[in-house]
Amino acid sequence: MSIKRRLFFSNILMLIIPVILGFLVVGGIALIFLGVTGYSFNRILYDDEYFKHAVEQTSDFSDEWLLNNDLESLKAELTKFNAQYKDFGLSLSIYQDQEEIYSATASKNKPFIDIVLSQDERHLFVMDDTAVYRENAGQYSIVLVDSNYLRYSGDNYENYRSSLISLGIFMFLLFIVIILLTNRFLTQFVFNKITESLDKLVYGVHQVRDGQLDYRIEYSGEDEFSGICSDFNEMAQRLLEFVNGKQKDEANRKELIAGISHDLRTPLTSIKAYVEGIEKGIASTPVIQKHYLNIIKEKTNDLEYIVNQLFLFSKIDIGEFPFNLERVEISAELKGFIGSISGEYQKKGLVIDFNNQSEQEYVKIDRIQLQNAIINILENSVKYKNKEPATIDITIWDDEEDVFVSFSDNGPGVPCEALEHLFDIFYRVDPSRSNLSKGSGLGLAITAKILERLGGSIRAENVINGGLSIVLRFPLDAGGDSIEENSNY
Repeated sequence: MSIKRRLFFSNILMLIIPVILGFLVVGGIALIFLGVTGYSFNRILYDDEYFKHAVEQTSDFSDEWLLNNDLESLKAELTKFNAQYKDFGLSLSIYQDQEEIYSATASKNKPFIDIVLSQDERHLFVMDDTAVYRENAGQYSIVLVDSNYLRYSGDNYENYRSSLISLGIFMFLLFIVIILLTNRFLTQFVFNKITESLDKLVYGVHQVRDGQLDYRIEYSGEDEFSGICSDFNEMAQRLLEFVNGKQKDEANRKELIAGISHDLRTPLTSIKAYVEGIEKGIASTPVIQKHYLNIIKEKTNDLEYIVNQLFLFSKIDIGEFPFNLERVEISAELKGFIGSISGEYQKKGLVIDFNNQSEQEYVKIDRIQLQNAIINILENSVKYKNKEPATIDITIWDDEEDVFVSFSDNGPGVPCEALEHLFDIFYRVDPSRSNLSKGSGLGLAITAKILERLGGSIRAENVINGGLSIVLRFPLDAGGDSIEENSNY
């Protein structure tokens, strides 16, 4: 149940429960105090007054009878009286000697009536809560019966009044207690859930604050806190990814600086050594001097290549290198380009085999950058080949969404733990980086950035029978501009 719904029901119940319980308690006490005793507040206040008035009316009926001597008229007056005072337990009857002429009195009062009839004159008889009064009217007797006769003195009335006040105070205090208990129950009903959820959230915040970025809040409720906890977990996940990314970037930055320093220092050291050899006269003959100068030129070219590759990588990485995207049929494009360079690489000891398993599928690419990516992969196979002749199989296939191009050579392959780092800048399987002729670690990193800008991806995997396979993925193009966001013109 949501917190909003809990609050709504809490407010409603806060009104309903005290009212219902209050009425039940007040009604119960009233029944106990009044109903069980049979007393009525109005009756207690006015009992003596009504009985005295009834006695006076009885005397009036007697006098009227003596004057008119009309029995039917008297019965009519008594009937009217009995109807008026029925709720007060008052009734009038007519007797002649011991014979009942007209009666509205319960039979249980007959013994008391017999007592007053046995008297010669007017008589009042009281027992417990019953009072019987007799008034003579010639040959008839008029009998007044009060079956709820109470006779309270002033002190008794004050005691009763004090009891009522005490009862009122008690019921008021009881009503306050009901409100407090209801409030406590509803507070627990609403706020216990809130505090429990807040405690979980606060604990999670403290865990993240203390560096436990992998902590996740387990929350099974279906209320407002469910979304908050879900957002918290997502925030913690993004924060973890951000911190891991920062740490990885820092490690890459340090590795980049170390790689640049090493790869630039190696040819610079060679250049410096040969220049010093010329200065000190070690290269004493024109032939040796020419040899030294050729080496210096070669090392300078290596430096220029590294700087150019590094510049290209940085431009592609920050998105400032312009791509000229064209919609091309990928298998025909690759077949034509591979055919134009296969002879050159055959001279380098690398035999290229092209296998097309794709239908006529179109992708959006930059022709020049795609060629650079392919050359980087082929150069990597040439540099690390350990067989003569070395071979590389280029295979194209597709599925419903993408075109794949794999480059599988028969070289030494790489350790499994190195596969995920193969496309990091300046990464080389040789940790000592002692052989610069086998690359600077920039070629495959540039290839990965080119594929990323084209909206594709690249991965590396070892071949079962030995060797390395690099797989490129290109999204199929249906004629729209689905990858323009990855490109600058």
